Amino acid sequence: MSSSLESQAKTEELFRLQPQKVVPAFGLHPWFTSSITLLDGAESGDQELDKRAHYREILVKKHYPTSSIGRSDTQQEDERRRKDRMEIWEWIDCHLHLLPKPIRLENFLVGLRQRLMRFPTSVMGEIGLDKAFTFHIKPSPVIHPTRGSNEKDDGDQPVTEDRVIKSKYKVSIGHQLQILEKQIELAIELRRPISLHCVQAPTELLGLIDELIGRWGVRFTGLLSNHRITAKKSKTGPAQMGSENPTLQADSGGDKDTTQEHGIKLCWHSPNISVEVLQQTLRKLPQTAYFSYSSELAMLSDSRAPSNKAHPGLAQPQCDETAVLDNKRYSTRAVQAIRATPLDRLLLESDHAADPVLIDNKLHQIFHLVRVVKSPQSAGSSGLPSDDYSLDSHSDRLARQIEANWNRFYAGA
Repeated sequence: MSSSLESQAKTEELFRLQPQKVVPAFGLHPWFTSSITLLDGAESGDQELDKRAHYREILVKKHYPTSSIGRSDTQQEDERRRKDRMEIWEWIDCHLHLLPKPIRLENFLVGLRQRLMRFPTSVMGEIGLDKAFTFHIKPSPVIHPTRGSNEKDDGDQPVTEDRVIKSKYKVSIGHQLQILEKQIELAIELRRPISLHCVQAPTELLGLIDELIGRWGVRFTGLLSNHRITAKKSKTGPAQMGSENPTLQADSGGDKDTTQEHGIKLCWHSPNISVEVLQQTLRKLPQTAYFSYSSELAMLSDSRAPSNKAHPGLAQPQCDETAVLDNKRYSTRAVQAIRATPLDRLLLESDHAADPVLIDNKLHQIFHLVRVVKSPQSAGSSGLPSDDYSLDSHSDRLARQIEANWNRFYAGA
């Protein structure tokens, strides 16, 4: 799964080394959207001027609703925004020599298109939106010719020091949205499934989905018309999309209506969302939305435990209640979302910054949670059943269902 500009080539290299094992995915993660400029006349030859204008354009102290960007309701708010802007500009000027020069979006999209076409089985991802991530600079590593007196002496080997310069600022959600929109449209054009990252931005994501449905119609949704979406919503309703019937009734078939086009499969990676957001997504994309759950976001860990390196700085899910299974505390929010997810749209997450043995353990954890939540004992309960003796017969069916879901999702490539 690609993330930064540099990782696109690394993903390609891994696929060439292990083509039987690697499913390549290309795309720009929202954490790295600062490397793309949308300004006209960028790369004019004055590198410092280009960088200064670009970072002044995209960095913000807080995210504002996209409809209110550039305007405010009070003089006091105007003054606060002006002070924030001056503070950001001063920080940019201080670190300008360390900030990487961005590339134009058009140039990035040309390379992305070429890679996706060069590898017909590739996926678009990981792309998306993130309001929680804070911008930082990772300058080129500093190489010291010798070690200090307090460090272990390994001869004359140089020491490489990786540095990270953190800021208080974020990449504006408007900037992220424009880059996400272009990548999704490329995926629609080339008919590629999408791995989607979305943190604290469901409103912006759902708004973009509405725009894409209006623009691309059946090519995006797999539905013949918006009328059919409305009709389906009125006939099924949220309850019949998984919120009240969580039991294991395996469905490894294709899409609900085989007369429809496939549309573009979209997998929401590690979602930490409410049932309401999940149901809104399913109503908009009833044929193509998938949800891949992670033990990292479902489990409430001890506050002293180290954070997940795959999701640095991500706070634990906030909830009023917890559910307990095998002496582990889980977010009620996560349990409710899993319960509301239709079985044929459910996937499990392997994106963990850990060695393979630990990744397998985390997959077992989330599989066990899903197995319990989707059991008949759990139906209509806000918590989890204490006795899972009767669940053994469901394990194989659930595993086969999740495998069938992945095959259906990936069949779009």
